[in-house]
Amino acid sequence: MIQNARQNEADFRGLDLNYDSPVLLTERLVLRPPHLDDAEELAVIANDRRIAEMTSRIPHPYSLADAKAFLERCERGEHEGYMYAITLADTGRLIGVCGLEQRARSQGFEIGFWLGAGYWGNGYATEVASALVDQAFRATAAERVYAVCRTINSPSRNVIRKSGFSLAGLDEIDSVSVGRVPVERYTLNRTDWLSQKASQRRC
Repeated sequence: MIQNARQNEADFRGLDLNYDSPVLLTERLVLRPPHLDDAEELAVIANDRRIAEMTSRIPHPYSLADAKAFLERCERGEHEGYMYAITLADTGRLIGVCGLEQRARSQGFEIGFWLGAGYWGNGYATEVASALVDQAFRATAAERVYAVCRTINSPSRNVIRKSGFSLAGLDEIDSVSVGRVPVERYTLNRTDWLSQKASQRRC
């Protein structure tokens, strides 16, 4: 999932973009910083054309060398924001990757996530998206968070909408696997997030 949107630079004035990624816990998942020991599992679950075609940066085929290169970049801190390995709380098994990144063009945080195909349809993505949004608004001064999905990716669209995002418009992005593709852009601001949290507490 990839995103950029034009917003006022004031949204992110004064933010430190060098983030340590604290461990995040959901009902069934542990989101933790990726490490090189994840390489073999990552290479297996990411080597899926269905996943690559819905992202901007995952190539297909996806090799062990690709996994190691990605994890080495993570360990060197070559990303702006937070990057996580998605693992099952009860077994520690790696099931995907997610992130909360700052984009230069958007002047805002963007959530991104993907799961191995064997873990689709279990509600894990919704837990991940909620944890990332909460992290953005609770741990930083961000006023907005963004998300993007391909127009043909209805499961991701459903997760984004369930997480409180509103459609901002249509656009196109470049995918290393399939070239130029149409996408839907979404946004969620802090005020709406706070209202949603208040409503959840009253339920």
